[in-house]
Amino acid sequence: MRKNLNLKKCELLSKKANRKGITLIALIITIIVLLILAGVTISLTLGENGIFRTAENAGKNYMDAQDRELAGLADFENAINNIIGGTGSSTDAPGINYELLKSVAQPGDYVKYDTGISSVGENGIVTFRVLYNDDTYGLQIISDKNIEELALGADGENDLIALQTSMNDYNNTITTLNEKAEYYAQSSPYALDGRCVGSVPTIGVDGKFNAKNTENVGPVQLQFSSTVEGANTMKDEDTNYTTDQEAMQSTNIWVTGEIYWLVSRQVYSYSSHCDFYIRGVDTTGGLSSIYICHVSSNGNINSYEGAYGLRPCISLNPNVKVISGDGKTEETAYVLGI
Repeated sequence: MRKNLNLKKCELLSKKANRKGITLIALIITIIVLLILAGVTISLTLGENGIFRTAENAGKNYMDAQDRELAGLADFENAINNIIGGTGSSTDAPGINYELLKSVAQPGDYVKYDTGISSVGENGIVTFRVLYNDDTYGLQIISDKNIEELALGADGENDLIALQTSMNDYNNTITTLNEKAEYYAQSSPYALDGRCVGSVPTIGVDGKFNAKNTENVGPVQLQFSSTVEGANTMKDEDTNYTTDQEAMQSTNIWVTGEIYWLVSRQVYSYSSHCDFYIRGVDTTGGLSSIYICHVSSNGNINSYEGAYGLRPCISLNPNVKVISGDGKTEETAYVLGI
């Protein structure tokens, strides 16, 4: 009996010892795992590629980049000062190329545009504004003010010669105004093409205003039979000016305090008479209709002369670059170079 008790006691002690052994092993494993994790954490934090070292390198790279940027700006400023002082040329400046200009220029921005015509502006240079900058219209600029005054039509009452002059000017409004605007693009190295505000603004794949003279519509269907030569072949009205109008009003470059032509015609046709107008913009920005000629069913004719300003729109040459300015004010207008 005593022997059996001793055996049971030994079994209990053995089981107790086994339980203590398992607990100790688990503890050792836990400590090892913690030591491994601690080592990994220290390596990620303080190692060669650790968080602290990475942050330190990033800060150093930022300071280096800032130093390079400041040095580049200093070089740019020196080049501009050389140009202004007459000791350098536009090719000395690093410049902003056409593609970069398209990415930063906003409608309404100011541009100093050299027309290449010394009698215009300040030795040929005139202030323009960015009108369009997108894939449909390209990069177009428009004169901030009138470049010249242009008279269309002729005054006359029952004067057939004056009437014919006014009728021709009315019918050829689109071509005449656009050709006048082209004059300020032909002599400039910064332009591909020119047009008068109010004409078709869409450009072709070559960057030119290929459709600017295609909005000729008509003839007007007179509500009476006229004996006046050419009256039955007068062109009808159009509304192509609205594209420019919306773009200019949205950027506050529609109102200039001056009156100027739009490449657009307007007609009022009645059973007793027909009146022909060319559209324009008055000093307060209101649409105006400039009376050009009148033909009545009883044979009376009248014609008038209108003198309004010309605002050319220019499609910029992709070879241009900006050598100074940020375009945000007239004083800091983009200055163009090649």
